[in-house]
Amino acid sequence: MRRIVLPSAWLGMLALVAAPAAARTTITPYIEVQQVFTADLSGHDQDAVTYTGLSAGVDATLDGKHVQGQIDYRYDHYFAWSHKYQDSDVHQGLGVLVYQPTPELSFNAAGIATRTSGNYGRRAPAFIAGDTSNTQQIYSAQVGPSYATNFGDLAFNADYRFAWTRASDGDGSLDLGPGQPVLQDNFTTTDHVVDASIGTKPGGLGLPVGLTLSGGASRDQIHFLGGRMDDYYGRADITVPITPAIAAVGGVGYERNRAGQDAILTDADGNAILDDKRHLQGDHSKKRLLSYDQDGLIWDVGVLWRPSARTSLEVRGGKRWGETVVTGHFQHQIDPNSTVEVVAYDDVTSFGRQLSSGVGSLPSNFSSFAAPIPTTLAGCVFGANGGQGGCLPALSSASSDFYRSRGVYANWSTSHGLWTYGIGVDYDHRHYLQPDFGPTIANLNAANSQSVTANGVAVRKLTPVSSVSFTGVGGWYDDDALNSSSYWVYGGALSYYRGFGEHLSGTASVSIFSGSGENRSNDVVGTGMVSVRYTM
Repeated sequence: MRRIVLPSAWLGMLALVAAPAAARTTITPYIEVQQVFTADLSGHDQDAVTYTGLSAGVDATLDGKHVQGQIDYRYDHYFAWSHKYQDSDVHQGLGVLVYQPTPELSFNAAGIATRTSGNYGRRAPAFIAGDTSNTQQIYSAQVGPSYATNFGDLAFNADYRFAWTRASDGDGSLDLGPGQPVLQDNFTTTDHVVDASIGTKPGGLGLPVGLTLSGGASRDQIHFLGGRMDDYYGRADITVPITPAIAAVGGVGYERNRAGQDAILTDADGNAILDDKRHLQGDHSKKRLLSYDQDGLIWDVGVLWRPSARTSLEVRGGKRWGETVVTGHFQHQIDPNSTVEVVAYDDVTSFGRQLSSGVGSLPSNFSSFAAPIPTTLAGCVFGANGGQGGCLPALSSASSDFYRSRGVYANWSTSHGLWTYGIGVDYDHRHYLQPDFGPTIANLNAANSQSVTANGVAVRKLTPVSSVSFTGVGGWYDDDALNSSSYWVYGGALSYYRGFGEHLSGTASVSIFSGSGENRSNDVVGTGMVSVRYTM
């Protein structure tokens, strides 16, 4: 897993942790110097470049009476030794905090900063120490309160979340040629989500079944061409026990989803009028264009299996978005230090909302091991000490459009003795929801993309002050938009860590990454790095 936090969110999170948690709180800032050498091993470019990196970061663990959470954040600046390459900046971090002043009320905050591949089916880079082509610097944060209480046998829950996501500072654009726009993925999204439910478990209120009424609303805005999606729903659910471990579940309700954006500014012949950077412009004098409009009955049925406190499975199938929907969640704690989780999802969303909601669902205690040579492919987070983790399928690529996202991911982590392992695999399919601008303007209307990504890590502690680790990543991407083609990216890094006293430590790493695909030559990039860290 990569260390991945939004700088402003990180500062806000540190402000949130108050003195009551200080007795069991550790905040460890550090600075680091790196020397990086990378070379093309395929013989195509016969190029090599050296970077000097300066880094600053903080690792914080919060374990107080009212506050639980963790923050890992670092900033890297790489100085290129060659005038052919530019200096670069990389923010990486992950932070999850829960502040619970009363048993009923909690405040939740989560943030991430990382780099991910750009859209439009172009090759993802191997490492991001200096070479940030076709990557976007991503920042995302989600905050909000949760309230839960009981009225006799009735349980009431309510949540509100505000999320902000920014994709910027990258070369994830695509020039469609003379007379056509330059498509780009620098954008901001904001989200508001509120929901509430009230219900009772089987046996409550003297009923043999459990009943729940729920409802909610959301607004998802993409601050590019005025993109906006509104969603409202209400539903009733029932739980029917069959055996002590198995129950049938089902629900029915109504949902309204509507997404649209500004019309494109065009001339009399229908050709887009571009700005000075050849980007599309919105025409506020015209009626907004619909990219998605769906309302009606929603329903699903399924089964809930809980044979023990360590194992649970829920699978549902039904109708939503006007189509068949199947979702599921399986979690099994193999032993106190090993957990496996499998999730199947189906949603109409945006990049910002998918990412921020995924970050908000991560555990507040996660493993901090990371590849010293960062990549854009590590999309899964592993739980600390073999606990529950999670994956972030939004990071397969950045997009400024709404889309339907369907997929499944599996995450497993374990910690036994001197060894720590983690592996995550994700499949994500996107169907883009963009208005049809007409034959003169290229767009992603009805385009599809899919990806399979995996990342894993194995860490072996050698002595109390040294360890060795291996990190492997891989990804397959396929996109049918704009004559794109499929491609593979894969590789691994081997690292050795050693501490030298209370404040000083060093790391040496080597890595090899390769990328290939249709109409692309095979690229092989080797990287070596040594670093020295001073911990304050």
